[in-house]
Amino acid sequence: MPYTDAWKNLVLTMPQNKDVITNKRVPQEEKRPDNKRSFGSRLISKLSHEQWLIFTLSITVITILSLTAALTWSLAWSNLATATLVFLLSYPIIWLAWRGYHFWRQAIMQLTTYTQVMREGETNLHFKAQHKDNLLGELQREISALAKANQHKKQHNQTLENLLSHILDSWPIPVCLFDENNQLSYRNIAMREKLQQPMLLGTKAEDLGFTLTDDSLSHAQFDQQWQCQSISYVYQQKKCHIFSALDISQPLHQQQSITQQNLIRVLAHELRNSLTPMASMADTLLNNETFDEQQVRMVLSRIQVRSNRLLSFIEQYSQLSQLPTPKMTWFDLNELIEEANAMMTKRCMINFQGNSQCCADVDQMSQILINLFKNASEACAKEHCKIDIKVFCQQNNQVIEVTDNGAGFANLDNALTPFYTTKNHGSGIGLSLCAEISRNHGGELKLQNIDNAGARITMTWPMISKINS
Repeated sequence: MPYTDAWKNLVLTMPQNKDVITNKRVPQEEKRPDNKRSFGSRLISKLSHEQWLIFTLSITVITILSLTAALTWSLAWSNLATATLVFLLSYPIIWLAWRGYHFWRQAIMQLTTYTQVMREGETNLHFKAQHKDNLLGELQREISALAKANQHKKQHNQTLENLLSHILDSWPIPVCLFDENNQLSYRNIAMREKLQQPMLLGTKAEDLGFTLTDDSLSHAQFDQQWQCQSISYVYQQKKCHIFSALDISQPLHQQQSITQQNLIRVLAHELRNSLTPMASMADTLLNNETFDEQQVRMVLSRIQVRSNRLLSFIEQYSQLSQLPTPKMTWFDLNELIEEANAMMTKRCMINFQGNSQCCADVDQMSQILINLFKNASEACAKEHCKIDIKVFCQQNNQVIEVTDNGAGFANLDNALTPFYTTKNHGSGIGLSLCAEISRNHGGELKLQNIDNAGARITMTWPMISKINS
């Protein structure tokens, strides 16, 4: 049947050589030279499937007519009778051959047209019903199933795309997308309102005022009051960019206002605590008709102590607000511990566990240890202050745990709040400075009270390779 030939043509497109299928190299001596191949092999390799069908039908017609002529010649027919018979038989035979070719070609063309229609997304056309044993019918059903699956996927993607577009259009954050050629492929309403210029799809990013530096987009209109984010991603094996900007002016103003209020409150508190006694003592001296040298020296000595304490507070505040970038080096932590402990008025009993090799900024880490030892010494009401220090690595991070035997933190929630203190002579900067140094190293500092055992401070920061990256 014609459809059998059509299916055979599909089968012929598969590799027939096992070595081709398995990607096995055929030795050079096993390959047959082209000049030794048969005429039929070379003819088959040069003809297409359609040309091969036409060639086969032509050979069949010629063979039938030749056999008919040979039969009439063996029966001693005259040449005229033989020619007449061949002529009469040639028409129906050629017509049958043409009908066979037309049947095969029509089925293939109908299937091709149906596939093209499915590719265009048309669903109102259907392939002509085929016999249940027709191989082309089975192929048509597989193509229909594939087309329906693709159509469903396309509708799902289109629905998701419309949903995302609707969400982004109603989003107050400016967002725009650029394709692999840095041409605009999407922008929401907030982006158009912010830039106040035509943003036609397909426009170059440079023409819209964007600058691409180190694979990151930026725009001059989004100043320091905007938190910009540029992300590159791969979509359909093409590198694209998405740019978004968040207006942080209001949170910045609120944070600045809170910072100023805290600064004024703390400075006013410290200045009042220092200047009020100074003014009182100076007023006492001025009210005396005569000056007692011993009294004057005592007043001046107290004024000096208050002044030094105020200068110390200002120096500590300066350290908190101006931390330099850490210089990461490897060093022996035991040496820093000994130096910090030597600076204490009441030396602490140190119990060290773990690897003493540490990677951090030596000066800043020394400042942390001094503050922690000082807090532990002041919090311990016992005769000896005991401090346990554990150093270990956890998930590419360095961890230092410092545990003391003091009374713990009186107010754990506000212990890291700058300028907050429960001590009579404290400034509330020590632990805040430690937390800021930890953040400066890309890590964090955590506080914890231990039942009947004091307080534990845990510092965590990444290794040097992660910081450098």
